[in-house]
Amino acid sequence: MDDELICRPGPFGFDPPEIAPGGAVGAPLMTPLWNAPGSIPWYLGWGAPPFLFLPQAEEMKNVQVTAAELSLLAAGYKPLAEVVEALCSKAEAYMWFHEINRFPLRMCHFLAQLAHESGRFTKLRESLNYSTSSRILEVFGPNHSAKVTVEEAEALINSQQALAERVYGLGNPTKAAEFKHKVAGEGFKFRGRGLIQLTGKANYEKFGKHPDIKLDLVAKPELAEDPFIAVQLAVAFWKERDLSALADADNVTAITKRINGGTEGLGDRKKLLATAKDIWLNKQMS
Repeated sequence: MDDELICRPGPFGFDPPEIAPGGAVGAPLMTPLWNAPGSIPWYLGWGAPPFLFLPQAEEMKNVQVTAAELSLLAAGYKPLAEVVEALCSKAEAYMWFHEINRFPLRMCHFLAQLAHESGRFTKLRESLNYSTSSRILEVFGPNHSAKVTVEEAEALINSQQALAERVYGLGNPTKAAEFKHKVAGEGFKFRGRGLIQLTGKANYEKFGKHPDIKLDLVAKPELAEDPFIAVQLAVAFWKERDLSALADADNVTAITKRINGGTEGLGDRKKLLATAKDIWLNKQMS
């Protein structure tokens, strides 16, 4: 047969969008389709996932998340439809490949943290329009490097650009150095985005260069708001901070500190984790 062979779908359950180059079954697609928002990442061009021989294989279960289950986790809120689609279908194979949804407890921690960071899956861009000074102080007061004062908090109510500059930008030398913010306005430009609320120019640059992502997030930070890319960024951040090991140890406090830099929202994260465990940990997995 002279025609090039097409990579047939494997356990991931999808059809590859192009013919594999060179006619080799299982060869990865070479066209950088993953560079566009909503496109398919590199490994989805394989006819089957790479063979894995892991000692914990018997503990693996594929945690299949449904829209109804995400709604249960986000009780009282309506998750964005595009986020539901990404987490329940589009990014399922991606999370499997990176060993997130193969382990129920790990997946519970992952989704609980994302739910907290994204306002129960309702926002992919941080809003700093706080309506009360007490909330500003709770987040950016004495327990944050910005150490916003009571007087400052009053002046920063419903003023998100000024607040971003004060806590993420030049108004906070500690964060400005950490995030590599050198120009006024960068604190607001590189505020939290995505499901993990990626924050700071340095992080946009670093994770934009991730081999699965390869996007100039510094030039176009809004790309981090694309739901599929938001999952990619969350997974990349999760792995870079070695959070799976902490999730397997059921250490929500340590995970929170590595994501947030402190324990802001820990009570809510614990509540979400308990709900996630009720939904998925004892669920019949495939």
